[in-house]
Amino acid sequence: MNDLKKFQPYQAFVSQETLWTWNLVSVWNSPKSPSEGAKVIDEIRQPIEVTVVEEQQETYGLKRKLAKIAYAGKEGWVPSEALTDL
Repeated sequence: MNDLKKFQPYQAFVSQETLWTWNLVSVWNSPKSPSEGAKVIDEIRQPIEVTVVEEQQETYGLKRKLAKIAYAGKEGWVPSEALTDL
């Protein structure tokens, strides 16, 4: 079971290093897999500062799995490893 965690929003960054490695970061409409109906709603291709507003935890809550981000008037879910804390 993956739990959603709400907390005080914090700033993070999609870095150039991440984009060099990944080429782009897909932003999803929900914290589900594509087989469960999630859709790509945007692609981040440039470094950008974002606000993390929610997280989905791993099954046992040991680390972040997905993060819901707000940026440039948009919101969506990205893999937590795509983000660098400020």
